[in-house]
Amino acid sequence: MEGTKKTSLAWLEGVSTGVRRALFALLTYTVLLLICLLVISPEQYDISVGDVAPKTITASRDVVDEITTSRRRQAAADAVSPVYYKDDTVADSVAVEMEAVFAELRSVRELGSQIRSGWSQDVNAFTDEDYQQASRLLSKLTLTEYQLRTLMNTAEKDFETLYQSVSSATKTTLHSTITEGKINDAISNIQQIVAYNTRTDLWYNIAIPTLRHCLRANMLIDQEATEENRQKAYEAVEPTIYKQDQNIVVKGDRVSAEQIGVLESLGLLRGNSFDITLYTNAAGAIALILAAGYAFTAIFAPELFHMGHNALVLLLAGVLTLVMSLLFGQYLDARAMPVVLAAMLAVNLLGVKPAILLNTVTAVLITYLSAKSTGIATSQVLTVLMLTGVGGTASIYLLRKNPTRVFVLISGLIVAVIDLLVMICVGVVELDSMRGLLLGVGYSLAGALTSAIFCVGLQPILEAAFNLVTPAKLIELSNPNQPLLRRLMIETPGTYHHSMIVANLAEAAAEAIGADALLVRVGAYYHDIGKLVRPMYFKENQIGENPHDKTDPRVSTAILTEHTRDGVELARKHHLPEPLVDMIRQHHGNTPVMYFYAKTVKLLGEENVDIRDFRYDGPKPQTSEAAILLLADTVEAAVRSIPEPTKEKISAMIRKLVRGKMEDGQLDECTLTFRDIGRICSAFETVLQGVFHERIEYPSVDLKRAQRKSEKMEQKAGQTAPEEKK
Repeated sequence: MEGTKKTSLAWLEGVSTGVRRALFALLTYTVLLLICLLVISPEQYDISVGDVAPKTITASRDVVDEITTSRRRQAAADAVSPVYYKDDTVADSVAVEMEAVFAELRSVRELGSQIRSGWSQDVNAFTDEDYQQASRLLSKLTLTEYQLRTLMNTAEKDFETLYQSVSSATKTTLHSTITEGKINDAISNIQQIVAYNTRTDLWYNIAIPTLRHCLRANMLIDQEATEENRQKAYEAVEPTIYKQDQNIVVKGDRVSAEQIGVLESLGLLRGNSFDITLYTNAAGAIALILAAGYAFTAIFAPELFHMGHNALVLLLAGVLTLVMSLLFGQYLDARAMPVVLAAMLAVNLLGVKPAILLNTVTAVLITYLSAKSTGIATSQVLTVLMLTGVGGTASIYLLRKNPTRVFVLISGLIVAVIDLLVMICVGVVELDSMRGLLLGVGYSLAGALTSAIFCVGLQPILEAAFNLVTPAKLIELSNPNQPLLRRLMIETPGTYHHSMIVANLAEAAAEAIGADALLVRVGAYYHDIGKLVRPMYFKENQIGENPHDKTDPRVSTAILTEHTRDGVELARKHHLPEPLVDMIRQHHGNTPVMYFYAKTVKLLGEENVDIRDFRYDGPKPQTSEAAILLLADTVEAAVRSIPEPTKEKISAMIRKLVRGKMEDGQLDECTLTFRDIGRICSAFETVLQGVFHERIEYPSVDLKRAQRKSEKMEQKAGQTAPEEKK
């Protein structure tokens, strides 16, 4: 969708939905499998290279120090000198190749001599064509223009001297052998021989390229014989062995890599013991649990597949609950594990269905890992399953409509009582034992309250980290002292009043069809914040002159339709949650601004005006809440313009406007049904008839005259009183 928020997962936007789901499933499986492996692995030493040994560790059996042995053997093999053999054919092949190269070089030198003989006084340099012609004479070497110039300017005597010197020195060097890999040394030796009678420029520009091309080693490495000698030297080194009961590391000493290798060979390092059956069973069990969760989602809540990056919140909440529960179970008691933390976090952050899914999966996982960590299935394992399943479901039920921080703690206390009943039913707590009962009460309180406390602490962190829209966040955003709402109230009072009425309409409609009433109310508060940019161009904020009267209707349209984009920018700047940003963007869909369209048609003629130029950018509403907001916004603005509104006029106007939006296709991409639309219209009618109810016509009264009459009556009453006394 255009304008979608860039998150830490922005790199996945180009990936298909199926691939994203597969990647998330793989991530979830990997994380859970790692946790499982950490839980079921036997206890071992947790030390690494450079650590101070916490105790003296001895060898449980004779063991080879593989690292030290391998290093000593490799050093012995590397010390073996290569075995060489002489190739007697190399000298002849080098001589033949050198003759051929010098023949080509001689042709180039002669070409240069011919060209120079034809120079006049005004011409004293070779042309590009000359160099190209010279290069074509060379098939074995590639020389630069500078090298060609040196060769073409060389006198015949100097060239022949170079040829004789290099050829002779090469034969001498090959006679005394050239070792493989030492061609540069051979060239240096030849230079020392010919340097006294060879020009420096000819040596570097002609001789060295020629030698690099022609020269080859005639003392070659016998790879097979050399490798055989290296292998013999490698195998001749005796292994370094730690005998049984010999100290491997001593308490207080730094642990070396060699010692770590020995401990690993003995299986004394954490994570090195590998029971293939144990780990294969664990991997299969995790896969089956996740597959069951996937099937549950596909059958009962397929919409959860479209959660996007919020699925990471589920994973994080589940992992936190698993880790904390296992730690509590290991160091305290299984009954004190905060097993309902995942359910509490999920219902507060994402809703009931994700919470049920997560609670189900974590219940099975925690039960499985608890059994694996002890190696046996006991009543305590059944207790863990019951505590997670029953307690988690109870917390979801309690928090589904009241996610406030205080009620989270209250629900923790209620869950503690439920957990105690679960433990009594399972038989973990014995009613005839006061000590058992008190322990059960203590453990159930510890687990439930720990879950509640961590939920209260983690919820705002996760809200901020993932910019989630939660009931607590929405309540916070509905505070009139929020910066954007305060600006709206002060800078655009008309828009603010309009937003409040739209909020009432939208909330009533959302409640009527079972949509998120709080979300749509807060969305209505913020839907027109884009009008803060140019407030006086909107009718509800105008007093007196209307700037549109002096503006081209097409420009006016651009200004009006811009307020959705301005609203999105302001929402992003103030870090509003993504669902609110979407509602701001979608609250007009792609409806046309009919007033200015009609005005433009009147000015230019219908055939010269394209209605698409007068539409909002969209997109059309994608959710029920966004569609309700669009309808409420449309209805409020139009009903306000009805002269002398009555119940019948309001009802007719509402249904006409809603029908118009449907015919324009504005509701095509949301999930509203015809039944929902009927209920929405009825809710709108109820609210607006309360706003525009018929009022009593108050008569005009001359208050001053009435006051004077009252004073005269009071004076008359005062004069009558004394006479009555007589």
